[in-house]
Amino acid sequence: MTITKEQWIELEKHLTGYFCSAIFKFGEFEITVTRGRVSESKTSLVVYVDDVIKGDWYSKDNERPACIPDVWRKRTRAKYTAKSIKEAEKVWGKRRAKKEMPELYEKTEYHTCDFTTAKSLVRQYKKLDGLELIKIGGKTYNNYIKV
Repeated sequence: MTITKEQWIELEKHLTGYFCSAIFKFGEFEITVTRGRVSESKTSLVVYVDDVIKGDWYSKDNERPACIPDVWRKRTRAKYTAKSIKEAEKVWGKRRAKKEMPELYEKTEYHTCDFTTAKSLVRQYKKLDGLELIKIGGKTYNNYIKV
């Protein structure tokens, strides 16, 4: 059953609150979203797969649930800092720097289990096919029973 526009609006509004939670069904996985503490003064929306987050899932080399790239936030980071790139270009010039260091402009892609805003989570989750809304806070949808 697809999630309606009204439910997306209700979900986004609910997830902006301090004490919030939502449960989804995505394929064979249960996805739980809650607000968690990142630091002393900062919180974010944390995504659990079957009520678990494992450190091994952060590495592409390790075995992890197939849904991780879909339900976690994609991040990218440059292999070299802007300062390092500028220094290499100054020494060799752009063409030679690219020739000497082919990975100079490459970026690394990884996924994290937290979203900074409810809007970004909803934007990503709207694109998922087969996502079912089970619960927003205390309001249950689809007569779902966890086994």
